[in-house]
Amino acid sequence: MKKNKLDIDTQVVETFDEYKKLIDTLIENNQLRDFHLSPRYYEISRNRWLIDQYIARGGVASEGHTENTLSAYNDAIKNKYAISLPVRMIDDGSIVCFAHKTLSKVISTESGYIINMSLSELKNLNLNADGEKILTLDEALEAISNKCPIIIDIKNDGMVGKIEESIITTLDNYIKEHKAFGNVAIMSCNPYTLEYMLQNYPYVPRILKSGKFENKMYGSIPTKKLTKLKLYKITSADFICYSHEDLPYRAIKKYKPAGVLAHTVTSQTQYLRVAPYCDNVIFTGFKPYI
Repeated sequence: MKKNKLDIDTQVVETFDEYKKLIDTLIENNQLRDFHLSPRYYEISRNRWLIDQYIARGGVASEGHTENTLSAYNDAIKNKYAISLPVRMIDDGSIVCFAHKTLSKVISTESGYIINMSLSELKNLNLNADGEKILTLDEALEAISNKCPIIIDIKNDGMVGKIEESIITTLDNYIKEHKAFGNVAIMSCNPYTLEYMLQNYPYVPRILKSGKFENKMYGSIPTKKLTKLKLYKITSADFICYSHEDLPYRAIKKYKPAGVLAHTVTSQTQYLRVAPYCDNVIFTGFKPYI
């Protein structure tokens, strides 16, 4: 039986529950792509910040702040930036805000893979001379409390399901408690993570992050496939976030997402070069301006 497709441009959404019902119907009718390209996409999704507000990676990491600390988040909030939060699941099932696999990337006196540590072990470590600690996702969300929009950047090159399910529960509670409908997005380099989110929690924008990779494999996925966006279709991602030095990239035009972001922009010069090829940037180490 043929489905009666919705007229997307006549839809009125007032609450998060109404938005969930709309997304469920769009998926049932195979209309997500139409929705991403609709002139009313940002109005209905309430996520225009993804193209209108600069996005600070881990908060503001300039002016003496360390990424993914309360001081970095507070500076981002003060400057009216959105924040990209990198998250990983560690050995005891806790989800922490930490961008790297190894501690030595941030704490020069420590070594080892963060995934093998417990939360109590991590809490004994200082990220900087001010004694700031590695934060859990719950702690970060409590500090932010919808004072600015957020992107949850899921770092998972292993089996899909456990970290994603935990994040779904956390974000659904966060959106309801803080009335954050429209102010949350999900990002990952792992297309299977985004596929899982599409299948189990398609109510926040999905951002497929890619570019050139240092290694030939990302877990069990050849990075050549990721660079060329070969698995984009399984994600039905709203946005593609690509490394700034590799934009413009012709494959992005093929999939026509709702928007394009550039990641890891580290200077005003880089920002001005990439601005014509993207809708927004995820920046670190400086404060962008027009």
